[in-house]
Amino acid sequence: MQAHLNSNLSWKALAAAISIAVACAGIATAAAQANPPAASPSIPLTPYTAPDQSASAGVPAGWKVTSGSQTVIVMTGPQGETVALGNTVIAHNAPFQLGEKASGGVDLSMPYSAPLTQKLTMILQQGAAANGKPAPQVTFNSATPIQLPAALGQCGRFVASVTGAAGAMNIMGAFCSLPLDSAGDYKNISLMAQAPAATAAQSAPAAAAIFASYKIPPAMLQKKLAPFTAAPSSPAGNPAMTAAAINAETMQMQRATDTSATCFDLSVLRETPTRQLPRECGGTAPNP
Repeated sequence: MQAHLNSNLSWKALAAAISIAVACAGIATAAAQANPPAASPSIPLTPYTAPDQSASAGVPAGWKVTSGSQTVIVMTGPQGETVALGNTVIAHNAPFQLGEKASGGVDLSMPYSAPLTQKLTMILQQGAAANGKPAPQVTFNSATPIQLPAALGQCGRFVASVTGAAGAMNIMGAFCSLPLDSAGDYKNISLMAQAPAATAAQSAPAAAAIFASYKIPPAMLQKKLAPFTAAPSSPAGNPAMTAAAINAETMQMQRATDTSATCFDLSVLRETPTRQLPRECGGTAPNP
């Protein structure tokens, strides 16, 4: 879920060169909306759909898909690039323990109150430890919050430099930390592209095109954004919980899930400007 970019490129310069690159990373800033960047050259893509129909994306010439399932698509490029779309890491709200063994579907312990940059760093370090590699050093060149309803948690876009077992790499992408569930667990979803620092600038347009092409069907997106641990159901036989009350509660939860999926798709995946977002997604346009 990483997008590697040349660390010598500022976010503004990168966006001007490949405006669509931030489509995976959130809504544009007010300045970007006032001064939209020039359009980037079109990158021809070959359509790819995961075998389980959970997601789709375009593949540039010379790139190949290495895996695709459960809304996650990973592909590699000819110059050592990797783009990972839709990776989900399950965290438990507790102090971080480097090298902690995953159990019960939870990948690591991580304080929910930590800033997004720290969470992403911990996830990268934990991933390296799980593969027997030293913890990478991560330096963020840019970190910009994405304005979203509180029900979606926190999201942001970033550009960073990483030094680890693979050498100097640059990454760019979007990272979201969803709300805590009833068990104190929470999902962390990322879309990232990475490339060796020496060639990252040349790889950026292809990565940008891949990000923009990524799509998840609504039903799969709702499932992806749902809490890891479902909320406890009402006690059986509770006379206060009539069939009508249970039905109303179920419908309310479904509406909240629909809203979360819509806002995530528009804001995080599609980079919809604030003025075009519905109010329920933190924008100024009327709700549909």
